[in-house]
Amino acid sequence: MPELPKKRLWVMVTALALLGATAAAWWLLQESSVPYALRATPAVNVTFRPVESTYPEAKEVADEVEPLVKVYVQRLQAGNAADLARIGAPWYTARERAAQGLISKYAAHAGEPVEAAVSDPVVPGLAAVELRFGDGQRQVLDLVRDNDVWWLELGNGDPVKP
Repeated sequence: MPELPKKRLWVMVTALALLGATAAAWWLLQESSVPYALRATPAVNVTFRPVESTYPEAKEVADEVEPLVKVYVQRLQAGNAADLARIGAPWYTARERAAQGLISKYAAHAGEPVEAAVSDPVVPGLAAVELRFGDGQRQVLDLVRDNDVWWLELGNGDPVKP
């Protein structure tokens, strides 16, 4: 009779171990919900700082938009309008044309160190980032968040109506 409870215990422990291993594998292998990422080249040198604020959200927004801004600087430096357009809000139109305009105007400055000053968030889901390129050139990026993904406002569209 004592043999039966030992078998049940062993089956339960094994099942729990398999469940734990499956959950760990899922967690480690899941893809990021962000549809963009830095590439190996070209290298980017971007430092971030939120503007002085009485609101704790400023630091949080700066941390959230950092990956997008670094990808933006990298794509800008690479000079490929199609790649740059892919980080634009998907519901905006004429993204590739707008991307080409940004490349023409700012690509030459993107290889220098860049400082990103993230403005105080006025409206949830919208952010403004001032890029200060190493040669003194400045650019303001408007960003919009949809389903926890930050996008560049690039082209024509409404940031609050995805």
